[in-house]
Amino acid sequence: MATNTTRRGFLGLVGASVLVAGCAEKKSVNKGTAVAADKLKSLVPTRIPFEIPGLKPDLPGSEFVAPGFLKRPASMVQAVATKPLTSGKEVTAMTPLWGTVPPGLGDNSYYEHMNERLGGVVRFNISDGNTYGQKLSTLLASGDVPEMVMVPNWELIKIGHFTEAANKLFADLSPYLAGDKAKEFPLLANYDTAAWQYGVFGGILQGIPWQNEPFPFATFVRQDIMEELGLQHPKSGDDLIALGKAITDAKKKRWAFGGGMEQEMQRAFGAPREWRKKSDGTLEYKYETPEWQASIEFMTKLFEAGYVHPDIVANQDADNKGIFGSGQMIIYRDGLGAWHENLGRFQADNPKFGMQAVAPYPGRPGGKTIMWRNEPAGMFVFIKKGLGDARTRELLALSNWCSGPYGTQEYELVANGVEGKHYNIENGNIKQTALGRKEVAPTYMFLSGRPPANEKSQYEGLVQALYDWQTQAAKLLDIDPFVGIRVEVPSKMAGLAKPTEDKMQEIFRGKRPVSEWSKIVKEWQEQGGNEAREFYMKVARENGRL
Repeated sequence: MATNTTRRGFLGLVGASVLVAGCAEKKSVNKGTAVAADKLKSLVPTRIPFEIPGLKPDLPGSEFVAPGFLKRPASMVQAVATKPLTSGKEVTAMTPLWGTVPPGLGDNSYYEHMNERLGGVVRFNISDGNTYGQKLSTLLASGDVPEMVMVPNWELIKIGHFTEAANKLFADLSPYLAGDKAKEFPLLANYDTAAWQYGVFGGILQGIPWQNEPFPFATFVRQDIMEELGLQHPKSGDDLIALGKAITDAKKKRWAFGGGMEQEMQRAFGAPREWRKKSDGTLEYKYETPEWQASIEFMTKLFEAGYVHPDIVANQDADNKGIFGSGQMIIYRDGLGAWHENLGRFQADNPKFGMQAVAPYPGRPGGKTIMWRNEPAGMFVFIKKGLGDARTRELLALSNWCSGPYGTQEYELVANGVEGKHYNIENGNIKQTALGRKEVAPTYMFLSGRPPANEKSQYEGLVQALYDWQTQAAKLLDIDPFVGIRVEVPSKMAGLAKPTEDKMQEIFRGKRPVSEWSKIVKEWQEQGGNEAREFYMKVARENGRL
């Protein structure tokens, strides 16, 4: 799993009603809501940092850079003394996975040990992360949901009536967590307040947030293959074109690019993540900008030249990680979490496997470089409505246990399994065993969230490289006129994202001419984009942003 919030890009459109502070009434039709996040204080937990004695980062963190730990602590602190599951009833949970599904209950010692520590059984329904949105839509439409559901924000914003479905199907968590009530669940209270504020839907706190890194993604390269070919990291879009030519060799089953590069090029050419202010005092959306148009023209060239892996050409949701690991594709875009995920997945079988993040670059040589700023939360855990007070508290206790931050025994067990079985300690660092690679996958991790820590010191050079990348990217963060305002996607607007960007994908693949983009943008404007702009301008003025 890669902890980025823009696998397919945020739409961030809203419709026509403002949510007042503390409002908790359900909306029959979600026309969009917006409220300054600090006015949601009465709905969300009061933050209480969870301090771990003696834990000090080697590389100090900052607002936009995660603290870095160059070596594993000699001992881990137990954060939760009691087992969270006490009823004897199985927990049902649906979670995504970007990788191989591990063996199930009865055939997985990691599950056995985790469930023993938790005091009960969690039964996972694991779905392919690349097609998770389709399954979510079907599940929500059916109304028959498991007790816990992880919903990525990049899928949530494409579901037209998500807020209505969430208010109908999932529990209000404010009675258990608002203000000082969260003291009962101290690891949940450890999350940043801004992350909790993004768990509010239709005026109701429903999502337990996965706290985001500030940066949504990066360009990654197979460093080992780049070095074999004598190639350097790109410093502009022009360099990408040259790399496409130098790398791609269909006879050798090697292509330059994988999926998601369109988002990197939108950023590289300087398009905003969502909206930006114009000199005339109005707002324009990313689709409407010349920079977005330039990114489409650029991506079309990559596809036309045959530099994109054929699996990606045939299916935009193909498994980039697997293709990247095989060496058939050398450059792609992913969330920063993919860095350690891929190292762990592929280095065991291929010790030469190398992966590096490319420093943010402009679309054109000498152009201004920006980095998009992430939302405070990228995924949410929802608890089924109507389970009763005792069961809801039990599931919150489960999420609390799984939220152990770096430096706790709970974090270590969730992330790595059992020492001596799923991993060993070599030279002060974790070394995963064959059984660990088979059995341990992001599962219990998706029942919670936690503040970020840059701590994968088992991969040589990774902590420092990630810290350096983030430090550089932090200086390039673009101005977002709506930072600190919680805006929900309304039903009407959410429905425009996928069809609009599917048409863009057809342009890349030669099924539509580039010249058709202006027509597609006009349709987007007429079908709700202009209405969204009016609402956003109203919100911006009311909050002093215009």
